[in-house]
Amino acid sequence: MSTSEDPNVTTAQEPEQEQEPEQEQEQEEQDQQSEEWETMARAWLCSFPEAKEVSMAEVEAWIDSNLASLPEGLRSMPRPDLSNRLISFQNCIRLPNQEQEASQLDLPQARFQRTDQWIPVYSWLETLDKDEVVKSKEISDWLTENPKVQEQLCSRHSRYHLMHYIKKCHLKILKRRDKKKGLEQPDKDSPLKIQKDVVMKHSAPLPSNSVSNLPKDSDLFLAKKNEAYRKYEILVELEKLLSPAFSKQPSI
Repeated sequence: MSTSEDPNVTTAQEPEQEQEPEQEQEQEEQDQQSEEWETMARAWLCSFPEAKEVSMAEVEAWIDSNLASLPEGLRSMPRPDLSNRLISFQNCIRLPNQEQEASQLDLPQARFQRTDQWIPVYSWLETLDKDEVVKSKEISDWLTENPKVQEQLCSRHSRYHLMHYIKKCHLKILKRRDKKKGLEQPDKDSPLKIQKDVVMKHSAPLPSNSVSNLPKDSDLFLAKKNEAYRKYEILVELEKLLSPAFSKQPSI
């Protein structure tokens, strides 16, 4: 009887063993998303002077502008708890003894050590004036110029994952900039200056489906949208300038 029961026991345990890698992978993805968010938050906090304490209003504004990039677990947190967590990051940055402060706030010190290593990378990506994702060669050149950062990151990550993660961070920065550009409106108070000797040049018409087929979050779509809006404003100003002249012409 004992020999017939052994195969059944092993087969019943197999589904439980198959679920463990999936759970570990899901947990690893959640940890990576939280680490990315902490890196962004700490890089933003480091942009303030050391003596300045960030206000709750500034924290709320930053959370609102980066809400789409927050992990699901953080988006579901009560807003006061999320804001206090962000402020606690600044406390750990400002105090010289981070080990003591981390123990007081019950925050894991090792995690801050990991995210601190990414702050120089994130700050560098913010300074890039590019409309496309940074290339692998550019990343390699920057790491070569910053050997300490390279040594710290390469000790924890493979070369492939390091490149992939940096490009992913830069892509998020570019998407955030595109959203801000789309929200920006031209200043209505500034008059539109039109010189008489400027000849209006008509660009070749685009196919009707060329713009509609573009992704709405792409750089080209936003550029075409802004260009169309500027042309519309120019036509409106021309109509205002020329309508009095045409109205004064004597009828034949």
